[in-house]
Amino acid sequence: MFSIFAFVLICRHTLEKPHKCEECGYATVELSKLRRHIRTHTGEKPYSCSYCSPDTFKLKRHLRVHTGERPYQCTVCKFRFTQSNSLKAHLLTHETNAQKFHCTYCPTVLTRKADLKQHMLKKHANDEDFVTCLKCDQEFTDP
Repeated sequence: MFSIFAFVLICRHTLEKPHKCEECGYATVELSKLRRHIRTHTGEKPYSCSYCSPDTFKLKRHLRVHTGERPYQCTVCKFRFTQSNSLKAHLLTHETNAQKFHCTYCPTVLTRKADLKQHMLKKHANDEDFVTCLKCDQEFTDP
């Protein structure tokens, strides 16, 4: 008998997505993700923040916005983060051979392509129009 972990690994390897939404056809490997997705149709919002929005999904992580808690600390420079994945990305900045992604509008350098895209959308969306290649995800300024 397979463990849940083994089942998920096999499904991801075979690209099988056995859990399907009957409403729209969304499919996923993990049942928990399907349950979360179904809430987009039902409007159910089971988590609430006492500081602001009553519909925050990742409540524990979200509350750090209000409390200022930063439980994840870099062992190299002691900078602190609210999320473990932010610390992991930051640790790459201390590696000399890590791939770097440079912003074309400002001196910002990031270690993940997804972070550069987020930076572009948040900081430079109105600076110039830019387009993204659908095949390779490279971004270009629109002349």
